[in-house]
Amino acid sequence: MRETLFKYRGLVWGIFAAAVLALPVSLSLPRCCFAAPILLAGQCLRFWAAGVIPKYRTLSVDAPKLVTRGPYAWVRNPLYAGNGLMGLGWALMAGWIFVAAFTALYFALYSLTIIPLEERFLSVRFGEEYEIYKRSTPALIPDFRDFVFRASKSLSGFDRKKSWFMERHSLGMNALVTVLVLVRLYFSR
Repeated sequence: MRETLFKYRGLVWGIFAAAVLALPVSLSLPRCCFAAPILLAGQCLRFWAAGVIPKYRTLSVDAPKLVTRGPYAWVRNPLYAGNGLMGLGWALMAGWIFVAAFTALYFALYSLTIIPLEERFLSVRFGEEYEIYKRSTPALIPDFRDFVFRASKSLSGFDRKKSWFMERHSLGMNALVTVLVLVRLYFSR
């Protein structure tokens, strides 16, 4: 089941976005203003992560090398952390009930299924190197206590062209969903 969820992990976001567009929502300008920077931070985090990792848009778990620099110096799963921020932003735009639904969906999808699947793979593939990284780097929420060390590791290896190539589809879809959510909110008032 985890492999299937991994394979179709992007579809889950489409279903969530469709629910936001289909179910009753209420427009709140303060909520939208609060949500916009969260949404933008999530997309920026994904863009940064895509610029330092080898190809990640795969249908099965794979990793040609263990990446521990860039945003991976802060969290082991920056792409998923970015997804979390973007989903939270959309949920906040739509209303508090969506925040609760999103949080449950996000936790179930990533923390209980996809991340454990990937971590088993990485542990087998990279052994002790991955185990050391796993013990010293949080999964999704950064630990700022070792700021200088993590900051020094996060400044190298970013490839803007590769990031654009890898993230252009996500960026377009995220922009489209954001516009659709805002239009839906505008017409629901």
